[in-house]
Amino acid sequence: MYEALHRYLIKYKRLDLPGIGAIALQLHPAETKFVNHSFLPPEYFFEFERSEDVPPEKLFSWLAANLDITEQEAVIRFNEFIFDLNRQLREGKQIHWQGIGSLQKEFSGEIKFNPQHNEFEWYHEVIAEKVTRNNAEHTMLVGEREKTSTEMRELLYTGEKERTNKKEKTNHWWVWPLAIILAITIFLFWHFSENSTGDATGNNGKISPAEAPAGYNLSP
Repeated sequence: MYEALHRYLIKYKRLDLPGIGAIALQLHPAETKFVNHSFLPPEYFFEFERSEDVPPEKLFSWLAANLDITEQEAVIRFNEFIFDLNRQLREGKQIHWQGIGSLQKEFSGEIKFNPQHNEFEWYHEVIAEKVTRNNAEHTMLVGEREKTSTEMRELLYTGEKERTNKKEKTNHWWVWPLAIILAITIFLFWHFSENSTGDATGNNGKISPAEAPAGYNLSP
């Protein structure tokens, strides 16, 4: 009976024991330990609570199916099990329930429950380590097209290179106008140097003023 009721408790998370109380299965969720960079697994444990509830009918159907007996026989055997538990508790005996814990009645009349700590080999602490993969290729959706990370790196590199070249061309726009101005200046300097006889660049030829024409002599 102990084993059958244990399986029932695991499945339905609660087992009512008339005249004694109720045992409930609780779940402690997984935890994160930032210090150790690890995850603690979920933990299952049992709690005992005072209760006057009677077992539901599904308990007897479960016992009948698992013990291969009728439901009426399941009711009788369950009542006998509860009667025997109450007797042992009144006598001060400690009841060890494998996989669940122990029960014992204290002098005050209260029932003390010590849950059994269950560890499952498939539940263990997991270390979380960050994995860095250099140049690991993966696919991504760009707009409506799927591209690999390698293709995206090439596109970004090409675009960055074009922007750099364009920026360099924009920053050196003044080079050609300056070169043209310098060429014109050099040409003018050479031209005036070749066609001048003195230090000045003006015409050194002398200009003689024309003589005034003779006036009319009117005789009386």
